[in-house]
Amino acid sequence: MISMRKPIAIILALALLPHASGCSSGLANLPPLASAGVAEIQAAPGDKVRIAVQDLPAVAGDYVVDETGSISVPLIRQVKVAGLSYAQIEDILARRLIEQDVLKNPVVTVQPLDLRPIYIIGEVRQPGELTYRQGLTVFAAVSMAGGYTYRAKTGTVAITRSTNGREVTNSAGEEALLLPGDRIRVIESWF
Repeated sequence: MISMRKPIAIILALALLPHASGCSSGLANLPPLASAGVAEIQAAPGDKVRIAVQDLPAVAGDYVVDETGSISVPLIRQVKVAGLSYAQIEDILARRLIEQDVLKNPVVTVQPLDLRPIYIIGEVRQPGELTYRQGLTVFAAVSMAGGYTYRAKTGTVAITRSTNGREVTNSAGEEALLLPGDRIRVIESWF
């Protein structure tokens, strides 16, 4: 009599193999995340910035980047700022003030106030929206979300980030710095 247990076990193992490898290392096919520095933070719709111009209080104030990626500043009008660093925004505003003969040597300061939140989903205790702050790491974000669940693949996550107008997903370790608007997915571990 031929035992059917061994062929059934082999068939079952082969059937589950693609699923097991995909779930246990759902990050295996993702390229690693490039390191993010503070200089890389760029303005985007929804960000709130504070602008100050020395000797020109009419321009000073808080501005929200609108859905078109622009801010409307008195004496300067509409300025497209999405995708620019805060130093680049300072340069553009200073140039506009010079071009419009408002000031000869403007000193412009642009500071981020409220930046886009970070979202975390998957195998964390409290998935949802997190407030961005400079220097925020994956480890800190997971901690803010209540920590990993017992099913989580710890140590590495998937991060989706808008890069040059495209959504790019990469794998990242717990020490990776986050940027405003990042979306973190904590994958379930099967082993």
